Amino acid sequence: MIYCQYNMTTQNDNLIPILKLAGFNQSEAKIYLTCLEIGASSAWDIYLKSGIKRPTCYAVLDNLVADGIASKSFDGKRTIFSVVQPQELLLTIDNRKNEFKESLPLFDAVASQSMEKPKIRIYEGIEGVRQAYMLSHAQPEDSEVLVMGSPDVWIQYAEANRAYISDRMKNKIHLRMILPDLKKNKVFLKDDIKELRQTRFLSLDVYSPKVETQIFGNTVIYIAHSEKTPFATVIENDSIAYDEKQRFELLWKSAKN
Repeated sequence: MIYCQYNMTTQNDNLIPILKLAGFNQSEAKIYLTCLEIGASSAWDIYLKSGIKRPTCYAVLDNLVADGIASKSFDGKRTIFSVVQPQELLLTIDNRKNEFKESLPLFDAVASQSMEKPKIRIYEGIEGVRQAYMLSHAQPEDSEVLVMGSPDVWIQYAEANRAYISDRMKNKIHLRMILPDLKKNKVFLKDDIKELRQTRFLSLDVYSPKVETQIFGNTVIYIAHSEKTPFATVIENDSIAYDEKQRFELLWKSAKN
C-alpha cells in the first residue's frame, strides 16, 4: 500500500509566527494548526497532513498532551488526538502568564544574588527592539515606565508600536515621556489620556537626543534608531536605574506640555 503525504494548507503558514510568540516551536505550531484544521484525528493522519517527520510528530503530540494543549482518547481501534480551541489556548497562556507574574519575587531573589555587576543584553533588529519594549510589561499592574529621547522607532514602525501600546494598556502600565519639541512628536498628545500616558517636551535647542531611553524597576533600555538596523541595549542594575530615574525627574520638571 502506498501512502501519500499532504502538507497543511499554505494559508495557515502565516499563523505559525503568531503561535511562536505564544511559546510554540515550529513543529508544535504546525501540528497544532493541522489538528485545528482536520479535527480529532489519529497520529498517523496528523503526520500525513502536517508534513512533520513521523517520530517528531508523535513526540510533539505527546508533549502537547502533557502541556494540556491536546488530549487523546481511544476509539476502539486507534488513539485519537484533538487540540484545544484558540480561545481555550489564550486562556491557558494567560493563566501561565499570571502564575509566572506571581512567582517573579522568587525569581528576583535568585537573580539578586548575582546583581553586583550589571546584566547586559542586546536585542537586534525591529523584532529584537519589540521584544525589548515588551520587557516592561512584566511589571505589576499600575506600574510606570519612564521614557525620554527620540521616538523615531515608534514612528517608523507604526504597527509594532500599536501592538506595544495595546499590550501596555492591557497590563495597565502607565507611561511618562519626554520628547524633543518637534511637530512630528506632538502626535502623541492627542491620545495621552486614552493610552495611559503623559507627554512633555523640551526645546530642540537644549535637547536633541539620538537614542530613546526607557527606565522601569531596575532596568534601563537604550534604543538606537539612527543605525541601519535598530537595536536595543538592556541593562539591569539598581544603581544605573536609580541614576537614570533621577535624570528623568530633573528633565521632567523642566519640560512643558
